[in-house]
Amino acid sequence: MKKLVILLLILFAFAKMQAQTHFSDLPDTLQVDLDTKYAVRWSVTFTPVVSQGSATMELFEPMFNAVSLINESEKFQLANSSLLYEQSDCTTEQLAKVDEYLHQTPLPSPYRWFLGLYNNDTIIFGIKDSTETFQADVAEASVHIEPLYGNIPVVCFRLDNGEPTEITQAFKDFTERNLLKTIATEINGLFIMAPKLNNVIEGGAIEITSMPIPLINELFLRDTEPEIKDEIITDE
Repeated sequence: MKKLVILLLILFAFAKMQAQTHFSDLPDTLQVDLDTKYAVRWSVTFTPVVSQGSATMELFEPMFNAVSLINESEKFQLANSSLLYEQSDCTTEQLAKVDEYLHQTPLPSPYRWFLGLYNNDTIIFGIKDSTETFQADVAEASVHIEPLYGNIPVVCFRLDNGEPTEITQAFKDFTERNLLKTIATEINGLFIMAPKLNNVIEGGAIEITSMPIPLINELFLRDTEPEIKDEIITDE
C-alpha cells in the first residue's frame, strides 16, 4: 500500500539540516521545536505481524470478522501478505466498531491486536506475534523538516548512546531474523507504523517519516523537556 511504502525505518546518523528552514514552510499544527533534542521517556517496541502463510483459522477468523465491520466486500485484500489491513475514508463510527471488537475479542497467546489511525480517517490494524518483540528505552529524540521528503516532519531517535552497544547488536539480530516481515512499531503503546522490513538494520539511529503531526505533538510534549536547542536559520 502506498502509505505503508513511505513509512520506512531508515538508518542514519544524526546530522544538522543543510538547507535553511523557513517558518512559512512548517506545518501550522506542529508544536515541537525543530532541531531540538528532547529528553523523552519512550518505550519503543518492534513486533512482527503474523504472515498469512503461518496464520491458522484461529487467527484468520477474528481478522476477517474485524475487516467485515468496515468493509462488506468479500474481495478485500490484506497488506504485505500479513494479517494487516488498512482502509481510508473511515468514519468515527467505523473506528469505534473496530476498536470495540478488538477489545472484546481476545486472541490466543502469544498473539495480540494492534490498531492505529492515520490522518483522522485511515484505519490500520492487524495481529502481531509477541514472541519476537524487541523493546528499547529511548531517552532522547528530535524532529526536523526534510526537503527530500516534501518538507514533512521527520522524527529521529537512537536505540543506543551513539556507540556500538549490546542493544545495537540485539536489534541487528532481530532484523536479521525477521527480514522481509512486516513489523508493527509502537511508542509507549501507541501504534506508529507497520512497514515491511527490507534490510538488516546495523546501527542504533532511526528516522520515522510520515508520522501524523498530532501524534508527534503528543509524544514530544507529554512529560518531555527540550535539552539542547540548535539555531534555526530564517530568511529576513
